[in-house]
Amino acid sequence: MAKVSSADQLLTQYNQGERNFEGSDLDGENLSGLVLKEINLSRSSLRKADLTGTDLSSALLFQTDLSTAILNRVELSRANLTGANLSRSLMTGATLIKSILLKASLNGAILLNANLSQSRLREADFSEANLSSADLSEAVFTEAKFTGAKYSLSTKLPTNFDPVTEGMRID
Repeated sequence: MAKVSSADQLLTQYNQGERNFEGSDLDGENLSGLVLKEINLSRSSLRKADLTGTDLSSALLFQTDLSTAILNRVELSRANLTGANLSRSLMTGATLIKSILLKASLNGAILLNANLSQSRLREADFSEANLSSADLSEAVFTEAKFTGAKYSLSTKLPTNFDPVTEGMRID
């Protein structure tokens, strides 16, 4: 395991084959456009980090703090974000197909055009999030919170999911 505190350190060690960066502090770092498949950044802090266009497919982000991070067009398919803090993050066009967001906090996150199809969102908190034009088809929402979350007519929701009953509002 290698704890790092800069994008340069992370990239150098990742390119040398290291994948476990658990507990790293990368607050505010520019990690945009990197390919970091199967990386372990569990229990790391990436507050206000820029991950625009970064490939984090199959990443382990267990209890990672990504609050207020820029995650536009990020690839997070098959990533494990159990207990992650994504509150107030910007995730326009993000891909989270088949990802795990068990007990993740996404309150106030902007998920415009995000693809969360087939994701597991058990006990995830989407309060006040913007899910306009997002794809949540086939996602599992057991005990998820949507109070005050926005959706649009083009938001794809699972069959038998009633956004109004869940406390969502049309954008």
